[in-house]
Amino acid sequence: MSEVEKVRQLAMSRYAYVSLFGLNSLSELRNVIVENTIIAEGEKSLPDAKTLHSTLRLGEKFIRKSRPLVEIATGFFKIKDAGDALYRAAFLTVRKQLICFDDLERAGSSLTSNDVLGLASMLREQRDCKIVLLLNKDAISEENKKKFEEHLEKVVDTFLVFEPTCDEALEICIDGNDLVSEEIRDKVKVLNITNIRVIKKIERWARQIEIILIDYDIAVLKQAISTVVLAGWAFLQPTDAPTLEFLRSGLRWLDPFITKEISSEEQKWKNILHKYNYFNTDELDLEIINSISVGYFDEENIKKYADELDRRIRFSGGGDSFSDAWRLYHDNLSLDDDEILDSLYNGAIENLENIIPVNINAAIIFLRKYNRDSQASNLVHKYIVAHRSNPTFFSQLSPGMFFDEQQDAELQAAIAAEKERIVDARDPIERLKQITENNSGFNPSDDVRLISQITRDGWIGLIYTPDKNLTTM
Repeated sequence: MSEVEKVRQLAMSRYAYVSLFGLNSLSELRNVIVENTIIAEGEKSLPDAKTLHSTLRLGEKFIRKSRPLVEIATGFFKIKDAGDALYRAAFLTVRKQLICFDDLERAGSSLTSNDVLGLASMLREQRDCKIVLLLNKDAISEENKKKFEEHLEKVVDTFLVFEPTCDEALEICIDGNDLVSEEIRDKVKVLNITNIRVIKKIERWARQIEIILIDYDIAVLKQAISTVVLAGWAFLQPTDAPTLEFLRSGLRWLDPFITKEISSEEQKWKNILHKYNYFNTDELDLEIINSISVGYFDEENIKKYADELDRRIRFSGGGDSFSDAWRLYHDNLSLDDDEILDSLYNGAIENLENIIPVNINAAIIFLRKYNRDSQASNLVHKYIVAHRSNPTFFSQLSPGMFFDEQQDAELQAAIAAEKERIVDARDPIERLKQITENNSGFNPSDDVRLISQITRDGWIGLIYTPDKNLTTM
């Protein structure tokens, strides 16, 4: 708009952009039109105090010229004060003006679409204004849609439906040729996202992640961008995408031994993720999903999990034979069972340190189903040994992380035995304070055992010299 204004190519000398989001009355709408009116002078393209002052001055001149009429109108309409009268007068000067009404479907409940269309019709027919209405027609409630469409046909001369394809939306939104731009384009095309606002928000998140992961392996950044696109789409368009909880569940949907029958909607989500080549939610993915759901990225946590992924990538030479084996199982119907089972077992052995518990559990159950019990038991043993050097790995595990799916009994017993073997060096009283003061996560399987170590004297000390925050327990 500013470029057109500078070269004096505007069809009208006055114009206003008005968002109806949250407006609840025609009075509010009229005032917002006044506040957002710009008198084109080749300098400004956004409303400010100067543009409002110019509009109100016009209203003031109108009052001076028509003082008796205004005084009568003030009494008749019960206008509260001079400021209200000034706004009313300024609105009377809204003539031969271009006005764009946006977000019609998001107007407040007290401002109906009929009210807006009636005002638009009046401005067009009685004030020689040109009116543009922008709205998401599909977002209008079903009960109002029929009436809205009937009135819209009477008011609107020209209808334009803006339905860009995914390629067209990307051409508008993403114009770079750098790695992040290319990754966004590739992933958005797979998901067929056409909403321009959604793509732009995803790009902003991706640029934030790019800054955080600037010093990491390219594979780490690519995985992060892929997750940002998927989770951003799920967050911003929940009616079209898998839920964030479904993404958080890791390979739950991939597990061949899901005991409950999945819904048609979940089956659709499975197909989307399969096409997207998303077969695993690791710690970095989970952190990104959670960050998008709360609105900001925790740089410290992102880097912590990126460090671990970077280490795994370097350790494995960039490959992941365990994930490849799962893809082989789902994508290739020509291979015999033994070849797939061997690939899964060998892939798991090669990546023990990099596999999260829910995924190793799925592999172990899969092997047992096909009578590979010795391999399954060996996998349990080697998995425990591989993680024994990191005691916190077992202390952080809880049954809830396996979701509602079957857990292998031998793996469950081995994890429980490992927890018993670990000496919890934490101070039980300090841990209790952490839970109450910081609302830090409570892990029943570990915290109950730790807190039970508080002695009689320790409890007496807490009761008779209580921490002010512990009194809320």
